Amino acid sequence: MYDAELMAVATGAAGTLVAAIATSGAEKMRLKVAHFFRRATPDQQRAAAQAVDDTAVQLTPPSLEAQALAATAWAQLIAPYLAEHRDAVREVDELAVPTPPASKVWNQHNTGTGTFIGGDVHGAVTFNYGGASDGGQ
Repeated sequence: MYDAELMAVATGAAGTLVAAIATSGAEKMRLKVAHFFRRATPDQQRAAAQAVDDTAVQLTPPSLEAQALAATAWAQLIAPYLAEHRDAVREVDELAVPTPPASKVWNQHNTGTGTFIGGDVHGAVTFNYGGASDGGQ
């Protein structure tokens, strides 16, 4: 049996990894998993690579039950690896997919009446800073 701290790290890493596979797909996560398990035995490396594909299939269609089952399977792979390679605990964060910074949006609507060249003026300006364009909407 593993100590509580190791199991907490393995369980957290497993949940993070399952969420990352669900959102980013197996292809992107396969490289991160291979890098994380680089000190593992060839059998452990194959099991981890297969688990990425199995998880992607298991999460189609996604459900909370499927995510829980996948996280349990990953925890069972990660815990023994962390027990053998304690220095890998510091690398668990690498399994997470960084979220892009939230976009800041400023909207300004201008309306005016009075003496303007060409009559009344109506207009709007939208600024998207640090995120994706909203397509002019």
